[in-house]
Amino acid sequence: MGAGIIGTVIARDFSLWDPPDEVTVGDVSPERARAVAEDIGWSAVPVDASDPESLRRFLGEANVVVNAAQYHVNLPVMEAALETVTHYLDLGGLFHTTRRQLELDDRFRDAGLTALLGIGSCPGVSNVHAGDLGSRLDTVQSLIVYNGATVDSSDSLRWPYSLWTIFDEITERPVVFRDGAFSEVEPLSEEELFPFKEPIGYAKAHLSLHSEVATIPLSLASKGIRDCEFRIRHFGFSEGALRKLQFLASIGLASKEPRADGVVPRRLLVEMLEELDPAPPQHPGFKDIATVAVGVVGGSPVRLRLDTTAWPSDQLKVGGGTVVVASPAAIVARWLGSGRLAAAGVHPPETVIPPSDFYAELALRGPETTITEERVLA
Repeated sequence: MGAGIIGTVIARDFSLWDPPDEVTVGDVSPERARAVAEDIGWSAVPVDASDPESLRRFLGEANVVVNAAQYHVNLPVMEAALETVTHYLDLGGLFHTTRRQLELDDRFRDAGLTALLGIGSCPGVSNVHAGDLGSRLDTVQSLIVYNGATVDSSDSLRWPYSLWTIFDEITERPVVFRDGAFSEVEPLSEEELFPFKEPIGYAKAHLSLHSEVATIPLSLASKGIRDCEFRIRHFGFSEGALRKLQFLASIGLASKEPRADGVVPRRLLVEMLEELDPAPPQHPGFKDIATVAVGVVGGSPVRLRLDTTAWPSDQLKVGGGTVVVASPAAIVARWLGSGRLAAAGVHPPETVIPPSDFYAELALRGPETTITEERVLA
């Protein structure tokens, strides 16, 4: 569900590796759904997530719904999945929506259904990293996710994922978990230079509201985790491009509240940016998801770092950043549909996805996962 930037590539992934028996592409725009489906060879139907009956018709006899629409519809799609006895997964809920989704755990357990929250890149790959790192450490002091990509030096405004979500990340206060407690900080704050894998190298990464912090402190509570944060390199934009968007937000154009004349500033702004049709960014299309955990093994302090890196894919016809958002959802949807992954209830990826199998499936599509360990020798 959702025939946008990511949904298109999820549908394409289904056609290239272990194709399911049937895939239906749904979107509020029938033309967009049809264009994606016909290009790949699947069927297409219109679906309106604001209409419960439309959602029920769309899900029909499906085994799994892959929700690649705006995260604002996560809860109604989950309700429809419960009514139609359909396994569910999505690409994340920007912390607050994810927390509300977790409250449906008992209902999914009672129905014998699985819901996976946030199985893209971040959240998704980063969460699988967190579960893996937690299993390697006796205790966990801190875990920080760093999300980086090569950017267009010409300051293109071409967006890598939903503009609506990007403006939420620009304007809403990030939640961090520090010294065992959740708190809020300023948007885009606390920049630091982080050594991403080349060709990114040292680059600024700032705090952002994200789903990882909603679940990882809960999932690793038994390991004693005290600190958890999510940091990103300018949402995939160059710094110059981000500052342009930040300025537009600062003068109220990212507001979701209707004005007296009925105009919703953000809706108008997004429509205008979409009409610009900016030129494709000129950069290598490289992505690095780095998750760093500090803890103890056998009484000794250890720092572990997992990196999943991705270059553009000729098969999927997109850059590395899009590959590691779309393919994780397609991989796990297959596992849910086939019964390979069976865990009734509502779960974040770090608690139920086997890391080694997941990394191996990603590697078939190109992304590589490596681990780095640092110990004090003397």
